[in-house]
Amino acid sequence: KPHSVQNIIRGKSKKPSAEILQAVSNVLGCTVKDLLENQEIFQEAELSEPKKEVLKNQYERTDLLLETVKIVNDILKQKDNRLTIEQVFSCIEKIYLHSLKKDPTKVDQDFAEWWIDLATD
Repeated sequence: KPHSVQNIIRGKSKKPSAEILQAVSNVLGCTVKDLLENQEIFQEAELSEPKKEVLKNQYERTDLLLETVKIVNDILKQKDNRLTIEQVFSCIEKIYLHSLKKDPTKVDQDFAEWWIDLATD
């Protein structure tokens, strides 16, 4: 559930259960070990080459980006939640890049809903 992840991020939950860690790793498409590794190492890897390289690629997945924007918009309408433009763009970016990595032919709907739940709570 989103509040479980938020508690971990905010430091309120210092020892999440194995079940929660497994659920988070499933949604993110990584292993529990990836989640438990040194935070500095994880942040360095996230900010380094993968994102930079993806952003340097030629813009070819126009349908994926348009579908990402549509899905984000639809989910936000359902939630009747008001985010700032910056927050909406951030959601679109995270969901698009995640989907591009996982399967560039479609938006990862489960990840999109999970990410927006985090952003709107």
